[in-house]
Amino acid sequence: MKEEIMEIALKRGFLIPSNEIYGHISGFYEYGSIGTPMKRKIERAWRELFLYRDGNYEIETANVLPEAVLRASGHLANFGDPLAECKSCKKRFRADTLVADHLEAEVKKGGPHVKRLKEHLARLAGMKPEEMSAKIRELGIKCPECKGELAEVGWFNLMFRTNIGPIEGNAGYLRPETAQGIFTAFPRVFRAHGGKLPIGIGQVGRSFRNEISPRQGLIRLREFTQMELEYFFNPAHPQHPKFAEVADSKLRILTRESQKDGKDEETEMTAADAVAKGIIPNEILAYFLVRESQFYAGMGVPSEKFRFRHMLAEETPHYSGGNFDLEVSTSYGWVETIGTAYRTDFDLRSHQEASKQDLSVFVEEEKRRILPHVVEPSMGVDRLFWCILEHCYRENGGAEGRDWSWFDFPPSVAPFGCAVLPLMKKDGLKEKAEEIVSQLRDAGLSCYYDESGSIGRRYARQDEIGTPYCITIDYDTLKDGTVTIRFRNDGKQVRLKVAELPSILRDYIRNGKVTA
Repeated sequence: MKEEIMEIALKRGFLIPSNEIYGHISGFYEYGSIGTPMKRKIERAWRELFLYRDGNYEIETANVLPEAVLRASGHLANFGDPLAECKSCKKRFRADTLVADHLEAEVKKGGPHVKRLKEHLARLAGMKPEEMSAKIRELGIKCPECKGELAEVGWFNLMFRTNIGPIEGNAGYLRPETAQGIFTAFPRVFRAHGGKLPIGIGQVGRSFRNEISPRQGLIRLREFTQMELEYFFNPAHPQHPKFAEVADSKLRILTRESQKDGKDEETEMTAADAVAKGIIPNEILAYFLVRESQFYAGMGVPSEKFRFRHMLAEETPHYSGGNFDLEVSTSYGWVETIGTAYRTDFDLRSHQEASKQDLSVFVEEEKRRILPHVVEPSMGVDRLFWCILEHCYRENGGAEGRDWSWFDFPPSVAPFGCAVLPLMKKDGLKEKAEEIVSQLRDAGLSCYYDESGSIGRRYARQDEIGTPYCITIDYDTLKDGTVTIRFRNDGKQVRLKVAELPSILRDYIRNGKVTA
């Protein structure tokens, strides 16, 4: 299925291979004229739920970070992947990917050793290079290209390095995440907004990782967009003021116990129960997991197709009070698309020690200074974009017995809110359609205008990019000021007055109406 979806995405302008005329370099994709408005709507929806709704703040920080920042954060020493090089053909591969692919192939074969193989898979994360080398020898893994012997596993730092200014030695790096700029900006943002906890500071922006062997389209990129929120709070009060709103919401959690038992079975429990049982460390982290669940459901990803995996102890950073990955079931398997971490005070403490600047804050009710703790929901836009494509893809069928593929996007994230189609280009229909397009755009609605080909072909083109409503301008429009609206999902049509279109379309989009 992924091949068909990618073909449509490239053909219809959702995606563009970066610098394609010079030969596509893996790990880089651009968004075309159809994909870009959809990506912007995803980002806007994130802002509305994670920033505006809770009164959190947004900043925009630099893409290039001086080496001192990344040394303090630990990225300089630890942000990398294990690298295996073939002794014969000299090609390089991610060692953990080679081992994981080998183990997964063996698991698929079945047999009495499946549980042991799954245990090996679970222990891959956090392995040191020398441990990875031993595992490759134990499993007899060879170069996937030439079947040659692999050298000892090394360590490859994933950050893009540059030099700041004309004098060599002043190293900088393209940021591997948007979070560090938030931590270094925290003192000023905190003071600018009254100096009170809790405070949420978010950012949407580009991050860069020099992946060893990026593959799987949008799943692993060298340049990508993140939406991150750092929620700073007093560790003596790890409660979220809106937790009561979500306490009874259910979460599908792949617990540590299930993973240790070699099972791939989720347990459904309420956010309140997960906190009470100590699975989720505090109400704040549980609150954000529920909001993430609501966000994904609103993006068109069915709730039964994603889960929260509690990271195993050996995977979890030493400073963390608990990490959960939101994983989505895709044609690539389970893919991690959101990481939510209880980072404690690690980042502020690290930057305080390295910079010699006091990053603590005064807490009035306790009459003392503290270093805030942080919960961080961090999600990638590009992986979510792919998940939306996959889970909203429909091969054929449905309205009018159509035999073309189409996308069942929620109207709020569809690339265009509607399409305006004159039945003919003569007799004043074209001019009337252009007039209506202008009125709708002036009302703040995104409209696609298409006048070429038969009306059936134009419906098919709009279905293929997920446009929820097609507005047809016909001869009756010239007589009585009414138009036909065709609904994407069932193909049924209703007649409405032109003057009513802006308010009715906004209502349809807000309520997710896709059938007549």
